[in-house]
Amino acid sequence: MLDVHEPEHPIHGVRDFLLHLFTITVGLLIALGLEASVEALHHRHQREEAESLIRHEIRSNLDLLHQGAPGTLAERQQMMTVLRALEAFERSAPAALHDSDLVFHEAPIQDAAWRTASSTGALAYMDYAEVERFSDAYKEQALLQTMEEQALDDYLELLPILAHDSGSRVISPEIARQAIPFARRIVAHLDGMLAVGAGTIGTYDAALKP
Repeated sequence: MLDVHEPEHPIHGVRDFLLHLFTITVGLLIALGLEASVEALHHRHQREEAESLIRHEIRSNLDLLHQGAPGTLAERQQMMTVLRALEAFERSAPAALHDSDLVFHEAPIQDAAWRTASSTGALAYMDYAEVERFSDAYKEQALLQTMEEQALDDYLELLPILAHDSGSRVISPEIARQAIPFARRIVAHLDGMLAVGAGTIGTYDAALKP
């Protein structure tokens, strides 16, 4: 809020008027310049803070994916064992199904820093190319999370069908037929997670470039 006050002394002549007008103009320009400088510093602080938080979040997610990839591959191999056993049960062929093969680990990936920067408008103060790289990384991440959620949903559908108290199971052909579609979908989702996870790691690496 800028205030312009009346002159303390009466204005005599054009010269006094122009001097007073010049003084007011200079004062307004200085005030506007200071206000713009303060706002620019605030925007710079927002940009630097948001960029730092996003980069930290992406690094954490990158570490999580590197650590989780072997586990996802192992889960895929275990589910293939389950699927082969179920297909054998469906044919009434000898097979065994163990509880240790029915394991799925969910690893939520964080996106709070990105969502906060988007909602507060901090992205508008960042370099366009950098924001584009961040956006690509989080789009791939969202796709990976969707596939993980789909795999989990199928696990939650499969487990009640195969519910049993013992550690080693013998499944009837009817139950096997019910379970096989879920097992196949889980394998497909895990294959997708491995492929999309590799793509996500690539977009993470690109986003973290200086």
